Formats: sequence, C-alpha cells, structure tokens
Amino acid sequence: MKKIEVLAAMALFSVFLIAIAPASSAAQTPTISLPPATLPIVTYYINGTENHYTLSNPQWQLLFNDVINNKSLISYNWSQNLTEDLIVFDLSYTGLNPYGLALINQLSFIGTPTVQNFSKAFNATKNDPSLVKSGGTTLSNIQALNAGAYPGFTWSQIKVSPVSDDYRDAAIIVGIIAVTFVLYFYFNRKR
Repeated sequence: MKKIEVLAAMALFSVFLIAIAPASSAAQTPTISLPPATLPIVTYYINGTENHYTLSNPQWQLLFNDVINNKSLISYNWSQNLTEDLIVFDLSYTGLNPYGLALINQLSFIGTPTVQNFSKAFNATKNDPSLVKSGGTTLSNIQALNAGAYPGFTWSQIKVSPVSDDYRDAAIIVGIIAVTFVLYFYFNRKR
C-alpha cells in the first residue's frame, strides 16, 4: 500500500471509531417495572444501640416528597418519574440498591426517620461516588441525581447532559467534517 492509502485508511478508521464511541458505551437497560402499591418495609438499627426503626410507606414518602423532590437539594424533577423509587430500591422493589443501602447506613448513625434526619443522611452521601458513569467519569450521587440517573445502578444513563457533553458532541461533528474536507481535497488535487 502506498503511504497515502495508509493515511486515508487510518483517517477513515478514526472517524468511524469517533462516530461509534457513544453507542458502544451505552449499557443495556433492563426492563423496569412500575413500583408496587406499597413499598417494602426496611428495619435499621441505630449504630451502637439496640434501638431500631422501621421504614414503611409513610417514611418512604417523607424521603421522596421532602428530600428527593426538594428542588433546593436536587435539580432534576424526579416527581415526574414513575419509577423514582428505584433511586433507593432494587429492580424488584424488594430490597435496597447500593445507594439506598448507603443512605440508610448514614441514617443509622443519625437517628429516627424524620425529614431533618433524611436530609442529613442525604447530605452525608451526596458526594460519594455513584455507580453511574458519563463520558468515562464516575459521577457523584448528587451529580447522577441532578442528571436524572439512578445512582445505585451501573446501567443507568443520564437524562440531562452537561454542557461539556454538548461541546464534545459538537467538536466530534466539526472534526468529522474537517477530516472529510481535508481528505476530499487531498485526493482530488492535481498532481
């Protein structure tokens, strides 16, 4: 092969890789069912004591209505999402996902399941790394929640793209056009 043909093949292969990179990084989203009418009961113990508290529907509603759907804490509108309970529960809605476990673990150091204590537990875990990745970077729990992703699942994708992602996508398009332009004029020049 001539040097020009090798160069052209490498350039086209690079454009191909750039074009398919976003699609190849998307994880397979499992089937998500709607939550049950009654959320599961979870019991937790106050750290170092025998005192325990039970979280049932009224306590879960406190968490979701007054913490997760509090616009001063989370910017994404989770109240419009029918499966917002997956923020803390697993896909079967029978147990907690890793983020839910971390939240309840923090609550066990704080005390009773009140709005104030849920808020303290939320703030204690918000900067911990989530299982969500975006652009090769692991997001914190609050970044995932603000972007509309479930922090306790690796398959979860952000729904609100940061401005840097928009610039990256624009740069990829400009790069593809520039490579195509250069290759066109390089191969069509007079010798």
